[in-house]
Amino acid sequence: MRRLAAFTALATLLLAGCGGGDDEDTPAPAVTVGAGEELKVVGREYSFDPENVVVTGGGGKVKITLDNQGSLAHNLKIEEGDRDLGGTPTFPGGDARSGTVNLKPGSYTMICTVGNHADLGMVGKLEVK
Repeated sequence: MRRLAAFTALATLLLAGCGGGDDEDTPAPAVTVGAGEELKVVGREYSFDPENVVVTGGGGKVKITLDNQGSLAHNLKIEEGDRDLGGTPTFPGGDARSGTVNLKPGSYTMICTVGNHADLGMVGKLEVK
């Protein structure tokens, strides 16, 4: 009887962990990049990978490379509020381009400014510590 109770409890815990819950509210894990390291981001219709980035080392120049693996033109701009601080140019899919941005400690938005790509999900967060 004890074995059955233990098995039932274990099975219940395992099945609870496999639930079909909605993970949309769970933020993507942040990727950490050290000061002076290149930040490499993959762009597709309509997402950035990684979506959340932390740059450590107190700020300074950050080289950003966008690998556009989508079929449409994309870019990656860094914004603080409504201010465009720089980033990559807009370029067609199947290519990669870089840009450098000088950032102070704080929170920024990574965004594709092409058409309505941001509205379709092509946004991310960048935090400089």
